[in-house]
Amino acid sequence: MLCVYGVISATHPGVSLSGVHRQPTFVIRHRDLAAVVSRVEGELLARRRDVDAHLAVLEAAFEGGDVLPYRFGTTVADEAAMRDVLDRTAPQLQAVLQRVGGRVQMTVKVIRDDDAAVGAAVASDERLRRLVMRDRASSVWTDRVALGERVAVAVERLSHRDVASIETRLAAHAEAVTSAAVAPPAVASLALLMNPDQLHALDVTVAELREEFVDRLQLEYAGPMPPYSFVN
Repeated sequence: MLCVYGVISATHPGVSLSGVHRQPTFVIRHRDLAAVVSRVEGELLARRRDVDAHLAVLEAAFEGGDVLPYRFGTTVADEAAMRDVLDRTAPQLQAVLQRVGGRVQMTVKVIRDDDAAVGAAVASDERLRRLVMRDRASSVWTDRVALGERVAVAVERLSHRDVASIETRLAAHAEAVTSAAVAPPAVASLALLMNPDQLHALDVTVAELREEFVDRLQLEYAGPMPPYSFVN
């Protein structure tokens, strides 16, 4: 059985790096395309060591040229099966390679400071601010619950506006943007497909956004990396 890391062009130099289960990687070429693979015995489990090895192989392949990343755990039976995949899906693979060729992925994760967001939401809404001042002294439990619900709605509304503003300004530098599901305290996770020539402009915009939203949001910025989020 072969573990598949990604698809590359047939002219790609390949990767001289061990992958999952510490097995050496090699390249299977078929016409204009090729795949980076390694041999594996048994089931692939998502152990940290092997997931990291999978990502390291993709990063190394990315340094040598364009790569279409495959998810960890993708396998084929043997070299003939891999060549069959390359043959059957060549038009789709070549179309994606053309779309992401020469591009990199940058990611921005937006994390909210809930206490700071509450303060900002209340400060920006005069009616809510009056309600907070009025109900803060109330000993009636239902009043305090109702106030909490109003504040929560205001915080979510503010976060929605913040994320929309951030995404719009980042997208001005990107060729494509996609978002992923997040769990609190994160409020957004954005992947940007970038022309490397635009990376400096993106760096500047991220720095500006960090300063602008420093009172309630943290922006985690990573990349360049292979275009994981833009390959199905």
